[in-house]
Amino acid sequence: MAGPSARAQAEAAVFGVSSSQMIEFRDTSFSYPSPDGSRLALSGVSLSLSPGETVAVLGRNGSGKSTLAKLSDALLLPSAGQVLVDDMDTRDQAKTWDIRARVGIVFQNPDNQIVGTSVEEDAAFGPENLGLPREEIRRRVDEALAAVGLAGMERREPHTLSEGQKQRLAVAGVLALRPAYIVADEPTALLDHDSRAAVVAILVEQARRGVGVVHVTHDPAQALAADRVVVLERGQLAFSGAPEALFADDALLTALGLQPPPLVRLAAALRARGADVPVVPSNVEGLVAALWG
Repeated sequence: MAGPSARAQAEAAVFGVSSSQMIEFRDTSFSYPSPDGSRLALSGVSLSLSPGETVAVLGRNGSGKSTLAKLSDALLLPSAGQVLVDDMDTRDQAKTWDIRARVGIVFQNPDNQIVGTSVEEDAAFGPENLGLPREEIRRRVDEALAAVGLAGMERREPHTLSEGQKQRLAVAGVLALRPAYIVADEPTALLDHDSRAAVVAILVEQARRGVGVVHVTHDPAQALAADRVVVLERGQLAFSGAPEALFADDALLTALGLQPPPLVRLAAALRARGADVPVVPSNVEGLVAALWG
């Protein structure tokens, strides 16, 4: 089973995280019912996510990425194996609400997640359901909206927001719950470039603050900032490791149906011209620094 990265271990030390604090898939399988009996969507997957760690999940359409996301907070229950959240089994119905308080999920389409008639009402929905005092709800809503750049829009009706602002509002609703983990299932798929960057930056900042982040994405470029990349292929775990190990292996990328990110292709072109740059730069700034270093 893939363990937490060095960064995640360091974050755990800073935030006082114990070894039992993680989302853990233990030989997990899941099948959807179908007219022919059942369709296996996930098969024998074992991996874990620790607080402060970012795991990017890649794979072709139908590889099991969204199934993995929904299993993480008991929206789906495994057909075989286990999913544990801080040692709580997702199949234990007595623990369902505790698990969902620990794991916040962000979906691809924010319209499926927004329920309030105003921005602040929507962000307050989760904390209100927890029965928190009004003052605490107000504090959490203000902090969550500020974190996603929506402060000052509290009275706006959600339908008047742009798609990017709606997705940030969906993230704010999750942040207001103060979860230990955020599972984002293709949260940028419907957004433009600037909005995609804004949502990814929010996820990165939450990981820096000690929140475990699972980022399901179809865009390999978004995986460069992750501590670890997981690739699913036909419902099975085909790769789990550092972004550098995946994107430096052309044969593996081809076998998994993935394209190297533009930044990696640019680095390859520069290296072909004699530039001393990393094979897999983590960001543009690092690539520029290498060129001028």
